[in-house]
Amino acid sequence: MAKKPGAKSIIKREEVALTGIFLAFILAVGVLERMIPLDFIVPGARLGFSNVVVLVSIYIFRFRISLILVLLKCLLTSALAGGPSSLIYSLSGSLLSFVVMYILVKALDERISPIGVSVAGAAAHSTGQIIASCLVLESIGMFAYLPVLLVLSVISGVLVGFIVKNTVPRLRVIMPKLQRDDDKQRAGGSQRSNRRG
Repeated sequence: MAKKPGAKSIIKREEVALTGIFLAFILAVGVLERMIPLDFIVPGARLGFSNVVVLVSIYIFRFRISLILVLLKCLLTSALAGGPSSLIYSLSGSLLSFVVMYILVKALDERISPIGVSVAGAAAHSTGQIIASCLVLESIGMFAYLPVLLVLSVISGVLVGFIVKNTVPRLRVIMPKLQRDDDKQRAGGSQRSNRRG
């Protein structure tokens, strides 16, 4: 079947528009989170609700776009409400969290709930930040905070996962072109793998 003229460009425009909306949401939530003091629990603790967008992007976007969102989130939120040290912690936690969530979503697909993926990602985020803290401060003492951070990760991860679980199906209905394009890419990848085999 011949493709309609301009279909690919329409998909790209929709993708770019949604990426911009996601980034705006990430920045707004990221700045708000930094204004909510949770340091009385654990230094550097955050609510983690900006991960809603990161996890949603993993489900509906390609790897490259999701990774760009994560990197822009770290760079821009640190520039707006942080500094160089904040960027180090943000990158270490966010990148580890992204890798863990991406692998779980792509490897297990429907066999794992977004809630489970979110909890694992939140735990990875806390672990990455603690590792970065230990390297920067040259002390393993920061690992004492990890148990408390993991408990907070479970709580925030469940909330974020619940939101994502109810958001992704609606976005797939609103933007069927994106989903169909993603399905074609997966099918093409499977066919190429079969040919190699």
